[in-house]
Amino acid sequence: MAWRLLRLEPIGLQEGFASLPEPEAFRPLEEPWEAKRGGKAPWPEPLYFVDGRERAEALVAQGPRLALLGCVAAGAVALKGGRVAVLGLRVRRVGVGLEEALWAGELVYEPAPTLGEGLEGLMAGLRAAREALEKEVAEGLSGGLLVVDGPVRLLREGPLLGYIKTHWVRYLPKEREALLEALAPGERTPAFRVRRRGLELASWYVRLPLPPEGLRPPLAGLLRVETPLSGPFLELADLSLGLFPALASHPVKDPRAPQNLLPIGGLERELSRRMGRPEVVGRMLARYLGGAR
Repeated sequence: MAWRLLRLEPIGLQEGFASLPEPEAFRPLEEPWEAKRGGKAPWPEPLYFVDGRERAEALVAQGPRLALLGCVAAGAVALKGGRVAVLGLRVRRVGVGLEEALWAGELVYEPAPTLGEGLEGLMAGLRAAREALEKEVAEGLSGGLLVVDGPVRLLREGPLLGYIKTHWVRYLPKEREALLEALAPGERTPAFRVRRRGLELASWYVRLPLPPEGLRPPLAGLLRVETPLSGPFLELADLSLGLFPALASHPVKDPRAPQNLLPIGGLERELSRRMGRPEVVGRMLARYLGGAR
C-alpha cells in the first residue's frame, strides 16, 4: 500500500519545543550571589557558531500508520581575522516513521525513528534528526571556541558554550531570581551547576544590550549560557560578557533581537534558503502523493 498525503505543514507541530528535564537541586559555583562584570578579554579564534533548523512538511499515512515528512539543516559560521565564512552546510529530508526511503519527484525522504507515541513522537524524531545533524557539523570543527545555539549536548576537546534564548525551565530558587531582573546590560549572574542527561555543566545568565525605547518584560535580553563543568567555566563566563553583547542583533533587523545573535541570524537565513521554499515543496508532495491539501 502506498503512502498518501494527509496534510501539508501539519498544524500544531511547527511551534513545538523540546522540553528539558527539570534541573536538580541548585548549587552555586560562585559567591556572593551578586551581579558580575567582566573585562574585554579577546575572543579565541577561530570562533565557531553552529545552528540547525527543522521543518515539518507533511503528514502521510499508509493504512493506520502515520509518518512525518520533514527537512532538517545545519551549518556553521566561522569568524577569524575579521572574516566570516560559512562551513559544513548540510540539508536532509527525513521521514519519521518510515521503514524505507520515500520518493516524491526530486524529493527523497530517508527513514528516521519515532521517539514516542502519536504526533509528539513524530515531532521528537524530527527534532532528534536535526540535533544529530548539528552534532555532525560540530564534530567537523577543530580548535577555537565553539558556540552552539541551544543547550550543550556534546563534548569536545576545545572550549564550548551553549546559549538558550527562552526560559521554560526554572534553574534558580525563588530567593535568587531577583538578580535576573536587576542585571544591567553586560552583567551576568554568578555561575551555578546544572546536571542534565549525564552531563555536568556550569551555567549563568547574561543580560544583552537593549534599545532605550519602549516597555519590555523583566527577562528581555536575557540569555542562559552553559559550558561543561570540567572546562575553564569561570574564564568562559567572563569572556561571554564581551562576546554575546557584541554580537547581539537589533530589533530593526531581527524581531527576535537581541537574543538572536548576528552570526546565527545570517546562518538561519542561508539554511532556510537551502531547504527550499515551503510552497514549492508542498506542490511537489501534493502532486506525487495526492490526498488532501
